Amino acid sequence: MPRFKLISFDLDDTLWHTAPVIEAAEATLHTHLQQHCPKLIDRFSPLELREHRLAYLADNPHLEDYVSQWRLESMTMSLQLAGYSKQESERLAEQAFAVFYRARQAVKPFVDAEHTLAELARDYTLVSLTNGNADVTAMPFGQHFHFSLRAEQIGARKPKPEMFERALEWAKCKPADALHIGDHPEDDISGAKALGMSTLQARLPERARPLAAQADGQFSHWREVIPLIRQLESAN
Repeated sequence: MPRFKLISFDLDDTLWHTAPVIEAAEATLHTHLQQHCPKLIDRFSPLELREHRLAYLADNPHLEDYVSQWRLESMTMSLQLAGYSKQESERLAEQAFAVFYRARQAVKPFVDAEHTLAELARDYTLVSLTNGNADVTAMPFGQHFHFSLRAEQIGARKPKPEMFERALEWAKCKPADALHIGDHPEDDISGAKALGMSTLQARLPERARPLAAQADGQFSHWREVIPLIRQLESAN
């Protein structure tokens, strides 16, 4: 019998390489803005829009836990600066965000990730925990997850404990009986470890973050995940 009752997963740069996804979504958004918001395109370059978005977050740090709201509000402000009325800016920003959000879900899983999830879902309860706004329920492999949570739904990013605690509570699982898999040394590994969960660090070649020394294991290919889980279970 499996020892772990719950396995939680980070999404971005754990299940897929995020940078190409965001780049493609931004390109799709820019095409939309060219067609529907010409005054914005005349006023700001894509780089300037990005700089404005980051500056808006610096002025509103509470939005770090609400990435969708951050994008929506900063786009609204940019549209107003470009000469659109407040009401029109809000309408155009909502339309633009919908375009970006839909494109942002077009991810390409790492090799063997989807197959591994399907195998694990047979024996374990799987949940996804993300600081971003990827919606795994809108993706084909979302069927393998029993529960999904985004930071913006509860207003707390990893490594804060709330998302981990919510998953444990939902699964009626003790931290010692749970495993978290993610790429980020602090957000994923330190955050889960602080609660007493076991951890595996994803260090895929496309986006290998610094090694988290306190992780219970690491992998560079998804085919390694199930053997690593079996090793952790047999060692305890």
